[in-house]
Amino acid sequence: MEPLEFLIEYFRGERLTGLVLVPLGLLALGFSLYLWRAHAGAFMWGMVAPLVLVGLGFSLGGVGLAIKSTRDIDRLRALYQESPTQLVEVERPRMARVNANWPRLKRTWAVIIIASLGLLFFVEVAWVEGAALVLLLVAGGLMTLDTLAERRAEVYTAGLEQLASSR
Repeated sequence: MEPLEFLIEYFRGERLTGLVLVPLGLLALGFSLYLWRAHAGAFMWGMVAPLVLVGLGFSLGGVGLAIKSTRDIDRLRALYQESPTQLVEVERPRMARVNANWPRLKRTWAVIIIASLGLLFFVEVAWVEGAALVLLLVAGGLMTLDTLAERRAEVYTAGLEQLASSR
């Protein structure tokens, strides 16, 4: 096993997340086009507007994440070759900040999910119901991706700690 397997796995997961976001974004754009062509009215626009934003965000953000993650692997491998101690000094504080954000992110997604359900059930306005459905779907999906990323981050952080203790 390569000494930096934990690092490679973490950033490979990041890259794959980016690569998954691209087709999901294209799917959202395609679905918005379908809705626009096959349906009419406020409910349709309540879904189409956020779907277009999500589709563009996922597609462009996914490409960016995939590129960044690939570069991160190369950069951190080179840093490790230069100085394993420096790798730990750079990545430990960064991962501490990343790991501190997971509970906040999950709470944020939960609030959006609950608010979306509230809007869906208690606000009888067509465009609001359409937007709430999209928000519910997107927040649930992003909560899932973030929870998976959190699990990868735990392994990566443990690998950094092990590397630090071996120096």
